[in-house]
Amino acid sequence: MDDANNSSSKVTSDSNDKIISGTSDAKHVVTDAVASGRAFAEDAVKVANKNIDALKSQLVRGRQCLTEAINDEPVKAVLITAVVSSMLTALLLSARRIDGR
Repeated sequence: MDDANNSSSKVTSDSNDKIISGTSDAKHVVTDAVASGRAFAEDAVKVANKNIDALKSQLVRGRQCLTEAINDEPVKAVLITAVVSSMLTALLLSARRIDGR
């Protein structure tokens, strides 16, 4: 009977060790997944920041170019503005007619 108890105790102990080992492995997998996710998110934020900075720089250059053009030829700038705004107004009105409003 002692052999049966010892054998049963050993099986239980082995099972517990395997469960503990499996739990430890699962914790490592989860920890690695969290670290990978965090690294991916940080990289995505860095790329987004670079793209935003590039867009800001393009907008600043565009604004400077437009400011120079307006200062160089103010009458032409006013005429272009009038034409563009009338075209946008026509597009908006036609879009409203298509919607049936």
